[in-house]
Amino acid sequence: MKKLLVASFLFITLNSFGGDDMNSVRYSAYFKTLSSSCILSVNGLDYLSTLRGSRTINTGMDITDSLENSVNNTVGLIFFPSESKIKTDIYTCEVKIIRSAPKEPDVVVTNFKVSFNGENSRPFNDPEGYKISDLSDTTHNPIIKGISNRIIFAGDTKPEDWLTATRNITVSGIPVWQWTKAPSQINDLTLRGRLIDAYKDLINDLRIGDLATIKKKYATALDEYALADLTDDTDLFFDSIGIVNAVEKGKINPNPNWDEYTLLTYQNGRIFCLGIDSVNRNSPLEFFNTNGKRIFSWNPFFAIIDNKVVLVR
Repeated sequence: MKKLLVASFLFITLNSFGGDDMNSVRYSAYFKTLSSSCILSVNGLDYLSTLRGSRTINTGMDITDSLENSVNNTVGLIFFPSESKIKTDIYTCEVKIIRSAPKEPDVVVTNFKVSFNGENSRPFNDPEGYKISDLSDTTHNPIIKGISNRIIFAGDTKPEDWLTATRNITVSGIPVWQWTKAPSQINDLTLRGRLIDAYKDLINDLRIGDLATIKKKYATALDEYALADLTDDTDLFFDSIGIVNAVEKGKINPNPNWDEYTLLTYQNGRIFCLGIDSVNRNSPLEFFNTNGKRIFSWNPFFAIIDNKVVLVR
C-alpha cells in the first residue's frame, strides 16, 4: 500500500469527483497524536505513524485502496505514551474516518481516541491510566481493546505491551480492487519460493534500468492508484514512487540475503510481501549510491491472480 507517513502536514479532502459518480466514494483517515508513539492500522496495514519524527502531529490520507465493499474492515490504533522533552499530563492518539461522496455531505463514519493520564508520576504501564473515548460513530460496532507486542524497545525498560483500540467499519460505493478477488494463500515455503522468484525478476529488470517492463508488471497497481484518485494519469503515480530517481542515482542490490526476510501476509492472506519485520517491512528491493549508502527501498505488495504472482500495490 502507500508509504507510511511520519511528517506533519495538513490533509486536504478531495471534493472534486468528476462527472461519473460510479465508484466515486472515498474514505479518508485523519490522525492526531499528542506526545505519543502511535500507529494507525487499516486492515492490518500500517498507514500513519509517529514511530519516527515528530510525536505530536495532525495529518491524514486516503485509505480507500485498502478497503473492501460490504465486509468488515478494521481500523485501529496501536498506542504508547512516549516520554518526551516536553512534559504533559495527557498523552493521546486519535483517528477519524470520513466518507466522501459526490453531491453528498461528508459523513464521519467513526472517531475515537486513546489517552493516557500521566499525572502524579503515574507509571506508563499502569492500566488504570488508559482511556478509550468514543467521540462519534455510525457503525454501531464496539471498540475492541487489546494489546500488541509488535513494537519492542531494544534495551529499554518500557513495557512491550502497547494498547490497541480497533473497530470494524463497513464501506460501500468504492471500486472493486483486484486484490479483493484474489484467493487466500497459505503462508508456506511454496508461496515464499514463488514470491522470491518474483522479486528476483524485478531485481533483474531494475538492475538494467528496464522501467518499461517494471511499469507493465506494476500496471494493476498503477491503474488502481489512479482510479483511487479519480484520474487516468498512471505516470504520475509511477514517477512519485521513487523508482525512476533510484535507478538514475543508484544501483539495486542484486543479491539480497533472502534468509533475512520474512513472508508477511495481509487481508486474510490475499496480499503478501517479504520484509525484515512487520513494523518496518524493508523490502529486498533496495538501492544504494556509489558510497554504499541506501537511498531507496521499494516496498510493493503482491497477490495471486489467475495463478500468477502479480503486483497489486
